[in-house]
Amino acid sequence: MESFEIIGAGDRSSVFDRWVETLNRAGVAAKQIAIADYDREHGHNPTPHPRGNEMYVLVPAERLEEALNILKASEGSTPD
Repeated sequence: MESFEIIGAGDRSSVFDRWVETLNRAGVAAKQIAIADYDREHGHNPTPHPRGNEMYVLVPAERLEEALNILKASEGSTPD
């Protein structure tokens, strides 16, 4: 079973969509999953779930550093 690292968590957003698209284009198998679904898959199932419709962005653990570098490079620098 492949191990994943969480690189983002929060409300569903176009930023997370962009991260997943960028990483997948670069060959890193990133995905989004609802936190409630992730928790259920790992044996935690509160009702109602306190994180509602929030999402995680996951990447393979062995590619974490690469994924973070790709995202950092894709965002570029922002003016102060």
